[in-house]
Amino acid sequence: MENENSTTDPSDVVHVLRQLDSIPVRDDSPPGAWTIESVSTGFNEVYLVTPRHSTEPKLVVKFATYSTRAHFRAGIAAYRLLGAYTDLPVPTLYGAVLDDETTPPAIGMEFLPGEELAAGFLDTARVTDPDAVRLLGEVIGASATLPDHAAAGYGYIRSHERRHEGPCAVGEYDDCRSWFLDYAAQLYSNPPSHEAVQSVVPDVRRYLRANANRLPETPAQSVVITDFSPQNLLSPDGTPPEQLNGVTGVIDLERAKLAPAEFAAVNVEYLLTRFTSDTSAVKEALYDPLPFSAEMPGRDLYRLIAMGRSVGGLPFWYEPGSETYQERGTAIAAEITDILG
Repeated sequence: MENENSTTDPSDVVHVLRQLDSIPVRDDSPPGAWTIESVSTGFNEVYLVTPRHSTEPKLVVKFATYSTRAHFRAGIAAYRLLGAYTDLPVPTLYGAVLDDETTPPAIGMEFLPGEELAAGFLDTARVTDPDAVRLLGEVIGASATLPDHAAAGYGYIRSHERRHEGPCAVGEYDDCRSWFLDYAAQLYSNPPSHEAVQSVVPDVRRYLRANANRLPETPAQSVVITDFSPQNLLSPDGTPPEQLNGVTGVIDLERAKLAPAEFAAVNVEYLLTRFTSDTSAVKEALYDPLPFSAEMPGRDLYRLIAMGRSVGGLPFWYEPGSETYQERGTAIAAEITDILG
């Protein structure tokens, strides 16, 4: 599938392939002779690469045409941590080209077969399918099993290091409470021109500051993807397998963060239930495999922080002034008001 708005092309893919650390493909033909197919459907540009003597793709090259270099660095750390310390089927990384002046930042990784469990958050029936949601809960749980030496700090992953015990991701903040407050301040810093939303944003800021002592300072770290959904999971035919070991891939980990699993769960719960009136099935499925319930301490604060992305994203996801824009903004403001009491 060709993306008419692409800023890269197969020649850029070849350029990246020639710079990767290692490509475990037994093929003596040059990368320029390989089949390169654009499959870009989202914000970043993605190519499948099939070596000349292969019948199926073996590699994926992804360019950061929407994500930033920092986002890709965070994703690299997330892939390496989850690959080293969990049994989750994340792709093996073959290298990255982040500072080349001729192409956007790029990563090369293993191709994992399968179909996404959903097409996006608006694919409501599949996004809220309890079988798919339960798998998300299992992935969140697995992502929280990092050993102590695997993570240092909180927030966006700014770097990763190879230590004696194995890879270690390093977050931007020394304590989680500070990151939560700064992250929320960023999300709510520029409210859209929607009367109901603008009226509640100052109250959110005050509420978070007043209740900051209820945010954890040094919780156990988990790898958190703040736009995580069934679209991040692959299975052979795109239907949810009965067990996590039937998932063939956990993908798209750019913009990874280090934060408690409780926040990861509340954030996913919010994202999945924005467009459905009955949230009970999603909540039951999501928290069933987790060692905590939906009513954990700090839930109201986590929910407000999660909703900040909808506040900031409102004018980008919907046409300002349109009926849908007004309806979504009103719904967001009403829920915030309900949380604030």
